[in-house]
Amino acid sequence: MECDANPYRDLPISISPVEFEKFCMETLKAYAAEESLQNFVIKHNQKVETYDSTYQIDVLAEYTALGCKNIVVIECKKYSRNVERAVVAELYSKLQSMGAQKGILISTSGFQSDAVKFAKQHGIALWQVCDRSIKHYSAAASREIPPHILFQLKMEEFLPKFIMMEWDCNADYPYNELYPTSEMYSNARSQAREALAKERR
Repeated sequence: MECDANPYRDLPISISPVEFEKFCMETLKAYAAEESLQNFVIKHNQKVETYDSTYQIDVLAEYTALGCKNIVVIECKKYSRNVERAVVAELYSKLQSMGAQKGILISTSGFQSDAVKFAKQHGIALWQVCDRSIKHYSAAASREIPPHILFQLKMEEFLPKFIMMEWDCNADYPYNELYPTSEMYSNARSQAREALAKERR
């Protein structure tokens, strides 16, 4: 029997539907700004008519690259279980019907291996919203918190509650952190330094 040691598959977070959708929108806007996407437009809860059906799209984004308009379809799935292959396949079907260039599936939980394989084959990006605590590894034997961990904890007081991770479909694991952005981290570092300096006075 194969052992799956990917902790992200078993980490559904507690987030309200409104907070989840808002966080997804904030992530996409920040990502577009960091990438300097031209003519970036993002819309929530859109109905799109195609030749074969009418689709409800959670988030629809457009931008210009190389003089061409690109359409990105984003589906937000607030699940307490791993996302199945059928959900990714349904998004791929929407992309084909709409003539969209890219699909992103955002989940509050992990993705089944079959879903990851399908996404890799068809160029679907998989993102997972995670609680910030996933980044911490506790050392139960140590009572004293090292200075660099104290600084990290102070920094996080100035960062969003959640992070957005992108799944590496080759590794079937989310390695790339998409949000908060590097600018947000830079600002949080400065604020943490100032706050810790005040605490030491």
